[in-house]
Amino acid sequence: MSTAKAPKKQQKNVPAPTNPRLLITHGEKGGVGKTTVARLVAEFLSTRETPFRAFDAEGPTGQLLRFHPSHTVSVEVDKAVSIAPVLDFLMDGKPNRLALVDLGARSGEDLKNWLYKGGALEEAEASQLDITIIYVLGGAVDSVGHLKECFAALGSDVKYVIVKNLGVAARFDVYESSNIRKDLLAAGATEITIPALDGAVYQSVDKTSLSFTAFCESEAGFTERRYCRTWLRECLAALEEASSSLV
Repeated sequence: MSTAKAPKKQQKNVPAPTNPRLLITHGEKGGVGKTTVARLVAEFLSTRETPFRAFDAEGPTGQLLRFHPSHTVSVEVDKAVSIAPVLDFLMDGKPNRLALVDLGARSGEDLKNWLYKGGALEEAEASQLDITIIYVLGGAVDSVGHLKECFAALGSDVKYVIVKNLGVAARFDVYESSNIRKDLLAAGATEITIPALDGAVYQSVDKTSLSFTAFCESEAGFTERRYCRTWLRECLAALEEASSSLV
């Protein structure tokens, strides 16, 4: 009788279950490039082949809906019936749920009410839902004040990615010397910097209604495509620095 032992069965590496994740691009002040960052996050998720659903809280004419129509539907944060699909999608018990919400400007109070009344903050506190606020800074004092209000309302059960968008401001001295920056970093926030895209190139992308990636692969002029490609590569590298809070 053979005494050779049967080979052990190889154990499959089964990925550990992950919480559903809610990403919210926020910037209470208008004109800070919040929707540009939302579009970049959508590109980031797509390049990583991460399944996601996007929700545009800017209404049916929102820019995220315009540039990523196959992933995006329109919602209204201040209406329970309209915003319900976001948390219903995330909390349906199916794996790998990830939602990206592009929040409208001046929606801070609506955001707080929605996350509180809808139970999202309670689920986050119980470690059943991961929420990341992607806060896009402006260069003015009031942008930092709104960030302080956001942190006070949502607390440290939420993750924060603070975005310095060089496309709208060259300096962020008020934020960098602020107490709220110290508080956020102590709570584990991540800071990233998004470079500026040449204004004429940005307008060319806007006219096509294409995603940044699609524009780079389009029949636009060689120079514009290369400018966009270089900028997009740098933006995706910046988002990679915050990947643990995004995917």
